[in-house]
Amino acid sequence: MAENPPYVMAYGKLSSLFAKIIEASPPPKFNRDFVNTVLGFKSSSDQAYPPFLKRLGFIDDANVPTQDYKDYREGGTLAKTIMAKRIRASYPTIFQAKEYAWRLNKQELTATVKRVHGLADESQALEAIVGTFSALCGLADFEAEPTKKEAKVKEPEEPKEAASSPARLGLSYTVVLNLPATTDIEVFNAIFKSLKENILNE
Repeated sequence: MAENPPYVMAYGKLSSLFAKIIEASPPPKFNRDFVNTVLGFKSSSDQAYPPFLKRLGFIDDANVPTQDYKDYREGGTLAKTIMAKRIRASYPTIFQAKEYAWRLNKQELTATVKRVHGLADESQALEAIVGTFSALCGLADFEAEPTKKEAKVKEPEEPKEAASSPARLGLSYTVVLNLPATTDIEVFNAIFKSLKENILNE
């Protein structure tokens, strides 16, 4: 059977724990002293929170807050999507058995955890896993839209095609003729014939 997933016996305080995490500045080390003095969780069962958060991926092996820890502190939708991501990563066997595990009621979830992890009905771990998973899902949103959308780059508009035929310009011109002083009609005929063939017909 698969190794038991992350859980704590004091799962009823998880919503308060993560609310405090948002309020407090991220520590250099998330350890028992920080849990006791800064977050204010002083009972013996609360001492399990650092190793629990390590298994969830909110702190690393050296107890240093991860980027997901820092992003979670933004609150709002981002915190809920970060939590959903960490739950999926930390409870793979449950999601393999039930794709939409966060929608299961307590009875369905208990039966799933019992089956995939081989736990007995009277097991304290069974109750704690179900309670922990449910409490975390209450802080998550598995169907939220991304909070930061990439800006769409507006493509430059293509230049409009030029008209298929060039615009015609309305031009007019005046021709001034200096006619020779002659009475020979053939001279005038030759002049006007040349004018017609070389200028007026263009």
